[in-house]
Amino acid sequence: MEKNIILENNSYLERFFLYLKIDKESVYKTICENTKTFINQAPHKIKKVKGCKYQDKTIYEYKLKLPKQAYRLAYIFDGDKIKIFYISKTLIKADFVKEISKVV
Repeated sequence: MEKNIILENNSYLERFFLYLKIDKESVYKTICENTKTFINQAPHKIKKVKGCKYQDKTIYEYKLKLPKQAYRLAYIFDGDKIKIFYISKTLIKADFVKEISKVV
């Protein structure tokens, strides 16, 4: 069954899109394409964020490559949905995990 990918409506994502002035629709399209590709064809690129839970669920993350820069995003599986809840410029995994631990 195909999972729906959604961007959670939260202050972290709002600030991300406002600060970077990135077109939300094009980023959403890229996220959907990348997430589906990684899950189906390259699951080894998706990593768990150890030691952290979001809404009592395991957090997964991967690098999102956009035309001008790469980012790291975090998401959870929630029933038939994949919820993206955090996107960061922090690419180093250890630093990203520290950042996420302050969010959840």
